[in-house]
Amino acid sequence: MWSALRKAISNQAEALLRWLTASVIRSTAIFVILTFVPILLLTYYIVATSIRNTKAAQSGADQQVAQFSVSLLKANFGGEREALAGAADESSLEQLLRESLQPESRSARTQRKQEQDLARAQQSARQNLSRLRARRAEFMAIALYRGDGALLAAAPEESSQVPDFTVAATDLSPPPAALVPVLTAAVLPLWFQQAQAGRSVTSAALPARAHWPRRLAFAVPVSFNPPAHRPGAAGSTGVLVGFLPTAVVGDWVNHLSAGPNRYLYVVDRDHQIVSGPVNGPFTPAIIAQLPGTARALTGHSGSGEFVSAIQLESHAITYAPLPEEQMALVLVRPVRFSFYIYRVFYDKLALIALVIFLLAVATGLLLRAAFRYYQRYSREVESGRAKTEALLGSMGDGVFAVDGEGRIIEFNRAAAALTGETAAQALHRPYTEVIQLSEEHPGQLPQHPDPVRRAMAQGRTFRLLRDLTLLRADGTRLPVTFSAAPVRDEQGGVQGCIVVFSDASQEREVDRMKNEFISIASHQLRTPMSGVKGVLALLIEEVLGPLNIEQKHYLQRAYESNERLIALVNDLLNVSRLEQGSLLLRTEAVDLPALLRTLASEFQPRAARYHQNLLLTEAASPGDSRAGLVQGDPVRLREVFANLVDNAIKYTPEGGTVRLAWSPTPDQVVVEVSDNGVGIPADKLSSLFLKFNRIQNPLSGREFGTGLGLYFARSVVELHQGRIEVASEPGQGTTFRVFLPRQPAPAADGSATPLVDATTAAPAH
Repeated sequence: MWSALRKAISNQAEALLRWLTASVIRSTAIFVILTFVPILLLTYYIVATSIRNTKAAQSGADQQVAQFSVSLLKANFGGEREALAGAADESSLEQLLRESLQPESRSARTQRKQEQDLARAQQSARQNLSRLRARRAEFMAIALYRGDGALLAAAPEESSQVPDFTVAATDLSPPPAALVPVLTAAVLPLWFQQAQAGRSVTSAALPARAHWPRRLAFAVPVSFNPPAHRPGAAGSTGVLVGFLPTAVVGDWVNHLSAGPNRYLYVVDRDHQIVSGPVNGPFTPAIIAQLPGTARALTGHSGSGEFVSAIQLESHAITYAPLPEEQMALVLVRPVRFSFYIYRVFYDKLALIALVIFLLAVATGLLLRAAFRYYQRYSREVESGRAKTEALLGSMGDGVFAVDGEGRIIEFNRAAAALTGETAAQALHRPYTEVIQLSEEHPGQLPQHPDPVRRAMAQGRTFRLLRDLTLLRADGTRLPVTFSAAPVRDEQGGVQGCIVVFSDASQEREVDRMKNEFISIASHQLRTPMSGVKGVLALLIEEVLGPLNIEQKHYLQRAYESNERLIALVNDLLNVSRLEQGSLLLRTEAVDLPALLRTLASEFQPRAARYHQNLLLTEAASPGDSRAGLVQGDPVRLREVFANLVDNAIKYTPEGGTVRLAWSPTPDQVVVEVSDNGVGIPADKLSSLFLKFNRIQNPLSGREFGTGLGLYFARSVVELHQGRIEVASEPGQGTTFRVFLPRQPAPAADGSATPLVDATTAAPAH
């Protein structure tokens, strides 16, 4: 067997050799390939290796120079910040900041005293700033600002030399006449806000203005205790700013010994040159566009190469960050290719003849291996793509994928059937042209969600399962469920999105039929149960004759069971009306304090049954009889608070406390229902307001519940343009807060407020 195989291989090799040598052209081609091509390849390898080694040596020297320069610049910048930080601890600056926050007094005597205290504090602060500027003569000005941007003291004292904020720009410039006392935070520069937040920062180079050259701003926070009457006052941190001309940074750089043909540039976060050589090889615009500049400003260091338009000259770029100053150091060294070529042929040319044969053999083997690898890779790619297309085509749900630019790159047969667009029509088009979604709620304008863009922007999966319709190519609308998930690359970045959607017509019809059945069944059940309730009430009250204790006990249990059934039917009816948009709300003035007092009185017996304390705390609002008035439906609002109080009593152990409280704010009334019961786990809070949801706890079996009360309560509160919040700690208790808008003042013409119903104010869930 092996001998036959070797013979077959030998015959094939001999036949190939005869074919190659039978033609002069083929023989010449083989000679060229085996002779000149290895020489060229070897020459290329040697040249590339020598150039790489030479570049590495030069790059190492560049990096050492850059690191040394960065260390010196950091020391210089750090010294300036430390000088300002030492001055920021002066008590005179803290005193001035506190005095500037004193309120204006109505008493003229007190006001004069405050003005004198402020003047003395300003004088003391200016003296300290002047002494600091005398020690650090490189600063052109040093100023103390309050947290809101107001200038308090400066050295020098002349207003034409002291910068202040202007509304037109987020820069510092001299004021035209007087200083601006207070400005909003929206006009404060970012570096000022960072210093106010407790960081020592250096600004980007501020542009030259009248009387002011280009400069840097060194800002350090000045912390102080605000006046006792304003413990939480805004601006309780001042900012001490020192302005340093960029020419000083240029002097620092000029004193660095970078060596011949090396040019140092200092660039700020705005890609503006803070310092650079006058006769450097690059203009400021080119330095700002270098990739190394952007990387250094993001905290990276390294080196690279920049080829000029002449194509015969290259520039080695070495960059390093100055993170605390948010600046970058860029070192540029011009290099000519002719230098590398000279070094290569001077040192390495004799080696070329020694390895020609080995290089030819190695090249042939590498090419053969590379060709086989390419063939195998191509087959695997085609096989994988065929499997993916078969898998997507066999799915019953619509599936499509988009790239990072939002263009469709995959579109299966189910997606084509659902949208009415063929795969050929949909591929390579923006997905927004093919997939048009709308979300409709009763009584609201249609919304057009974009889960694909949200999934790619936020990097997480979005699912839309209700009230979503798809506009098909023929103009018809199809109910769908929609799920979009981001596709990530090996580095974790989002490079696209995959979407699965399906026809939801059957599910929507089932929901409609379910709601209709619940509504009809509830209506039919409530009438006989009301009759049963009346008969039981007559029996219990002994209207139809006396009862013994046992009979009365059983009738009471039957009455309570009937009450629970009626409550369940009412909950189902309310939820059905909410979802159908037919829950009518009356709109009238509701006195919440009176409603809560009535509610507390009604629930006192129920709380006493479990030996609990039910307390009502009312806000003190003297002289404001409208403090607790809201506009709404008193019946529905009573149901909301009754649900909350009932839950608090239900899930509070015996001997516990349930509190009701209300308090007004300028535009709303806040009602709080709290207890010290079993509490709710943090992972259950997100599902607390869902329908038919009951969270299991040790007291769950004590009383009957449907899981509809909180869902109904939140829906009614939102129909009143309010909101409901919950905070809970397991074992500590739960607090519900209901925010309702206060009733507006009566109109001058006495016009009434129109009625509200769920079809015009449906909640958004």
